[in-house]
Amino acid sequence: QQRKCQDLTEIVLNRLDYLQNPANCSTAKKLICDVWGAGMGSVVHHWVCCLIYAYYTNRTMFIDLRQWPYLQGVTSKDGVKQFEDLFQSISKCKLTDYDNKTAVTWPKSKSQITYNHNISVIRILPIGIVLRDKLKLPKIFHFALPTKLFYRTIDFKYQPIAWWIGLLAKHIIRPNHNLQQFIDQSRKKFKFQSPIVGLHIRRTDKRTEAKLFNIDQYMVKVKAFFNRLAKQSIQIEKRVFVITDEPWLINQLIKKYPDYHYVHPPIKQLTAGTFTSRYSAIHLKYFIRDLFLLAECDYLVVTMSSNVGRLAYELHEVIYSQTKSKHYTSLDDDYFIQGLYRNLQAPQIMRANQDCRSNISNGISIVKGDLLDSCISSNHSKTMYYGYSKRLKKSGYFLRSCVTYLVDNEVYPDYSEVDKTLHRDETDRYQANSEDNTCTKSSIIDRIY
Repeated sequence: QQRKCQDLTEIVLNRLDYLQNPANCSTAKKLICDVWGAGMGSVVHHWVCCLIYAYYTNRTMFIDLRQWPYLQGVTSKDGVKQFEDLFQSISKCKLTDYDNKTAVTWPKSKSQITYNHNISVIRILPIGIVLRDKLKLPKIFHFALPTKLFYRTIDFKYQPIAWWIGLLAKHIIRPNHNLQQFIDQSRKKFKFQSPIVGLHIRRTDKRTEAKLFNIDQYMVKVKAFFNRLAKQSIQIEKRVFVITDEPWLINQLIKKYPDYHYVHPPIKQLTAGTFTSRYSAIHLKYFIRDLFLLAECDYLVVTMSSNVGRLAYELHEVIYSQTKSKHYTSLDDDYFIQGLYRNLQAPQIMRANQDCRSNISNGISIVKGDLLDSCISSNHSKTMYYGYSKRLKKSGYFLRSCVTYLVDNEVYPDYSEVDKTLHRDETDRYQANSEDNTCTKSSIIDRIY
């Protein structure tokens, strides 16, 4: 499975490299992505939406950082001087004043849903503004990933859409050499090692946005994880990596649950989220380090209502070579994607959640685990879907209650010609994956799947 993960990761990254580093920067079609004063997790998810759209429309994505709160002088004098102070550049091309001046904002009205590829530079509004003003979402902003990629990942990834989002996010916020060195040094200093459970306790500004949970509610999930291992005679030190924006909780955990070994950043460095008062280069540096270490944990206990919880899980899907099962527990929402919504009119991919025999002439009998493609609602019955069984290689009707929605069907551009440019030997492959920390880990939880 590691080889499959590496192959597919290389294919996507090679396509992104083709898009982000065009042969001619001046003639390349461009997409500008704005930022706004939200937490870094939310901002990264918006950038991913933009990169998805750039991938879908064959454009080079740029981030207009002029209003980025972490940029020096925007909100604080302690911000970064440029994006590349912490991250690798997302493109060899540079966003020019002319690009900004001639860019056409899209969508800019409730009726504008038709995309025009002839426009040289388009600017995508922040998804929050699109939703607030009830503008029509671009087609690809729905809950979708390339259908071909979906079928190549479903046999070794529990949540292919999370892997897709995570890979794009990781490509955007790739640590530069100095930041990666800081992360590696911190991992060693903290004595961070697997197997370990990642605990993300987000509070402060989340008090007004989501339900808060006490440490007992988190630790019951942590305890369940280690009990599950014990039942399989797997005896390990019960390590827990904790990040939180309320540092006093660390002492509370140690006092109330002394049987666990807690790993965490120094108290003064704990961030867990990013807030208006912490728009500084050093806090962004701590945040990125904590995010990547959280993603490296074998299992996550988080709240998916938090962008940070979701982003950590998405990066986790990229770091681990396979995820046979659900590698997280969320105390509130299940996993979802900000800005991406189910297109209820589009064909969908479903998975059978139980065995269901059909007694009608144009029906199909499905078996638990079956994948059903191009599913649409039946015009004749509110209880039926019509779709194509990959196992039976035939189409027919089946009960809605027998299947679970996975993703929308979506056909992206054909990058087969770009794929032909990818040539790496095994040594290059190993080095690239190690440097990028992709497909490198395996979780202890999959041993008991």
